Amino acid sequence: MKLRLCLLLATATLLCGCATMQQQDQKALLQPYYLGDTTATSTILDTDFDHALPFLLDAGMVRFNQGRFEDAYTLLNESEAEVKNDETENDAYAASKVVGEVLFNREFMNYEPKTSDTVLINMYKGMSLLALNKTSKARVEFNRTLERQRRAVEEYKEEIKDLQKEAKEQRSKQKKQAATQKKDNAPVLDLLRIQDVATKSVYESMPEINKWKSYGDFVNPYATYLSGLFFCVNGEMKSDYNKCNTMLKRVKGMVPNNSYVKQDANMSKDFARGRKTSKYRKPSVWVVFENGLAPEVDEFRLDIPLFIAGKRAGVSMVSFAMPKLKTRDAAMPFLQVTAGSKKYASKTLCNFDRVMQAEYKAHLTSTISKAVASTATKTFVQYLAQESGGQLVGLATGLFTSAMTRADTRSWLSLPKNVQLIRVPKPKDKKLCLQAPNGTTLATVTLPDSKYSIVHVRMPQANSVPYVQTIALGN
Repeated sequence: MKLRLCLLLATATLLCGCATMQQQDQKALLQPYYLGDTTATSTILDTDFDHALPFLLDAGMVRFNQGRFEDAYTLLNESEAEVKNDETENDAYAASKVVGEVLFNREFMNYEPKTSDTVLINMYKGMSLLALNKTSKARVEFNRTLERQRRAVEEYKEEIKDLQKEAKEQRSKQKKQAATQKKDNAPVLDLLRIQDVATKSVYESMPEINKWKSYGDFVNPYATYLSGLFFCVNGEMKSDYNKCNTMLKRVKGMVPNNSYVKQDANMSKDFARGRKTSKYRKPSVWVVFENGLAPEVDEFRLDIPLFIAGKRAGVSMVSFAMPKLKTRDAAMPFLQVTAGSKKYASKTLCNFDRVMQAEYKAHLTSTISKAVASTATKTFVQYLAQESGGQLVGLATGLFTSAMTRADTRSWLSLPKNVQLIRVPKPKDKKLCLQAPNGTTLATVTLPDSKYSIVHVRMPQANSVPYVQTIALGN
């Protein structure tokens, strides 16, 4: 018996340690990256590192912002391979993961990417390929970006149906258990009642959820915008321009106060109508400013009653853990660009807080159900162990339950808080001056010879050294 208890606790300790080590490696990479320290981050990536998905995503982002686009593409491609493995798993394996989440915790399984992650993987792959002058391959990635957003809406609807079906089956199962319990007075875990109380407690503890505003079902304006812009500038047929027009009109509706997006939507309309002499065909530069840091995931705990029918429960309350979004700061309010004799200010294209909050809220019912099922089931096992094996067994099982009751706080930590946009006519001297709101020069950029180009600016934190890359947008 003692050996079994030791093995149980050792398993819990090992699993906790593995998850913690992954996050420590991730943060070690990102601390110098946030400051703009290219040398320190490169030193980490030039050595062997953990190829767990969250680390791969951040590593791909670091390489992209360093302008090492071949490396970025390779890392993002490896990330997508992990995503596809998750998407194509068979039903039996998927079911085993659900059981694993209940017995252990989501944190101890492979990281399950968010919908926003999968969309952005393809978007950044497309941008990397553009920078490598592989336009035809970039086209494939931007098509995949749009397809992933479309599929996300359908998958969400299916998830709602599955949750409703599961709740119905659970109620039926509990009725049968209750009938059996009356005969032998065996304890029965009232999981649905516990979940109802937990859901109410979560919404009472986080009233801000009801104030969150989304852009739409899993729509990321940034990914939609860049995909639409690509098909405008690199259009090969009428369907490309129609696609571009549809995408940019959609983004215009999401950010109606952005005059640059409005200009691009008008451009897409002209291109879709086949106007060869459109004023929008003049050489142009799009400055994309990725500002600050997107929300990180923190742990959130609540104590709720453990409802057990039959005999009197040994544990009256249970503490469950679930992920909670924690917003982070912008690097600066906006970016200024001087082109020729004119100065321009950036305007918001996409607020990543809103994108991530919308996805969090959409999956909240499922998240609560899984967190409660995991904690309540393990605590119920603790109660049964104590009933049958005494205090020592109950204590050991309780320690295991405590170690396993943790939220999965892994995420793609290098994403921006918001993305801002500037569109300027290409100056004759091919020079842009990037400035902070107070007029301090951040960088001077020399543009490529192409008619259209993107200047990508990444600034993770206030006073950090910005990463600046120029990408030819078509020929």
